[in-house]
Parts: sequence; C-alpha cells; structure tokens
Amino acid sequence: MKTIFYFVVLIASFHAFSQQKAFEMTNIKNGKTQLYTENQRVKIRTLDRKKHVGRIRFSDVNTLVIANKSIQIDSILSVKKQSLELVILKKGLFLTGIAAAGTSLVQASSGKNSAILLFLAGSGSAISAGLIESLNPKHSNTKWTFKIIEK
Repeated sequence: MKTIFYFVVLIASFHAFSQQKAFEMTNIKNGKTQLYTENQRVKIRTLDRKKHVGRIRFSDVNTLVIANKSIQIDSILSVKKQSLELVILKKGLFLTGIAAAGTSLVQASSGKNSAILLFLAGSGSAISAGLIESLNPKHSNTKWTFKIIEK
C-alpha cells in the first residue's frame, strides 16, 4: 500500500514541477517583454507573407505549431494577439454595417429620406470593425526579438 502511495505522489510531482514553454518577445529598444503561453490565439505572419491564425503550441525550442503547421522562430515576420471575442465582434460589426448600407440603397431607390441616415450608420459600423483590428498591436521582427523559453 505504501509503494502505491509513493508511486502516485511521484507521478503527481512530475506534473506539479514540470516546466511550461512560452513564446517570449523582447523589445529591442527598451527591453520590455511579452509572453504568449500555450493555447493562446495568435496571428503570425512569416517571411514568405503567409498568415497563420490559431492557438499556439510548441514542438521544440525553435519551432511553433499553429493550426498543425510548423513555423520556425527565425521565419517569423510579425506576431499579433488574436482574441476570439474581438474576432467575433469585428465580423458582427462589419456584417451589420454592410447590411445597413445595402438596406439604405434599397430605401434610396424608393425615394425615402431615411436612406442617408441608414447609410451613415452602416458605414460607421463597417469602419469601426476595421478600427477594432488596431486594438491589439502587431509585434514586428524589426522591433522585437522572438524566442521560446521555459518558465
């Protein structure tokens, strides 16, 4: 009985003291750092201008995995946080704006004066969807250094 207890404690201690990997970005000018841990949503652009969006995973000290695609650290052009809530909000605002602008065209063709108000509301909604994209800043490889660390 005692050996089973020690075995369970040993297995539990491996999990408790295991180190997690994180993606660290360090600003070149001021040394400020930011960490992205496993399972955070990010948008990464590589040097060949391909965009990879998804949850971040680590395979080794030089490779990230996003959406089952391996990305080398030295091939990253930019990294941006991509929270699911902002993506849903952005798409909702954009679709609402396009629908309102389309409805204003139908009203304008029938001669209603409220078409201009509907068009302004729709275009404002679509523009605000574009502005939401700038809430999370992009971290470029010209201003930041990237590496995978154990934390």
